[in-house]
Amino acid sequence: MSNNSVTKKIMRAKRTSKLIGAIACFIFVLLIAVGLLPEHTKYYLARENIFAIPTNDYKIDKYYRGKTYSLYDWFAENSEGKFYLAPVENEDGQAAYLIVYIPNKYERKAEDIMQQTYRYLDSEDESELKESINCRGYVTEVNAKTSQYLNEYFDMGNVPQSVRNSVCNKMFVMVPLSKVVLSESSFFVLLELILLVAGIFLLLSMFSKKGLNPLKERLSRESMSLEDLDSEFDPPVLNIGNFYVSDKHVLDASMNPRVITIADIVWIYPHKQNQVNSAPIYNSVFMTRHHECLKFAFKEQSQSELFCKAVHDRHPEALYGYVIENTNLYYKHFNELIDQVYNQEKEVPQDAPADEPTENEGSDEV
Repeated sequence: MSNNSVTKKIMRAKRTSKLIGAIACFIFVLLIAVGLLPEHTKYYLARENIFAIPTNDYKIDKYYRGKTYSLYDWFAENSEGKFYLAPVENEDGQAAYLIVYIPNKYERKAEDIMQQTYRYLDSEDESELKESINCRGYVTEVNAKTSQYLNEYFDMGNVPQSVRNSVCNKMFVMVPLSKVVLSESSFFVLLELILLVAGIFLLLSMFSKKGLNPLKERLSRESMSLEDLDSEFDPPVLNIGNFYVSDKHVLDASMNPRVITIADIVWIYPHKQNQVNSAPIYNSVFMTRHHECLKFAFKEQSQSELFCKAVHDRHPEALYGYVIENTNLYYKHFNELIDQVYNQEKEVPQDAPADEPTENEGSDEV
């Protein structure tokens, strides 16, 4: 395979495109990691234990984790969960209470933890503290409605003011893992993984020749190999950029190679495609007897016309130039067009010399 082989050019184009794709994936991974993940993975990135931090140090809207082994009771509920009191400490090491909102999903577990809490209070045996709930969530202020229900709960139990004063004015809202998994954070983590895998795959597949399999299948229809293709285009009849013409084929040697058998082309014409905000595109259009329409785009009109002419010179029976009647034939009366291109009778030129008479032709018999 020579250095100028079209197969090598196709492989280089594929490698370049995969390298660019891999770099783009890694750039997006980096941008998401730096710009989006810190904000949207706060559930995962929470490190401080809410039950081990003094109540005075709680920060509004900050995300914490925690594993609670003790719950005293619940005093209010809504459709999604209940509000519990959990033991904590203030900055002086004195006993305090934190309001913890726990979703209904963990209600049975919370009941077990309350039972073990009372057993521990009676026995002071830490081996009783077996059950726990892993919590991840955020701290928020206690709203007026929650405070009202808490005071009503204390009133029913005749709780002294000293206990009421030890309740923290902030509460911990536990977020169920199911919601975390379906949150934006998980979406961005999943997107990161997909982009990372895609980038690695593109890098690893850069030197694989499997990308040439579609081209091999196309060539196999004509009992050709990649080596045959290289030989045919070494040298080409015409080469403009990635586009090649040989005596038998037209080739687009880009990352998505296209091969046309010249003998299959029934109509050829150069076409100018105007664009609103940029320069026009000049196409060489090839319509085949397999009802394919293939376009090869050039920057200059002269290139498009030269490319069309080179192909037509090798298949002069094909219709040339854009004619509206040809469109009607191609799309509505295709068989007539085929007859016109492939089944033309070879006319004898009018100035062809007559056959010379034989010796006896034109003479009278004796």
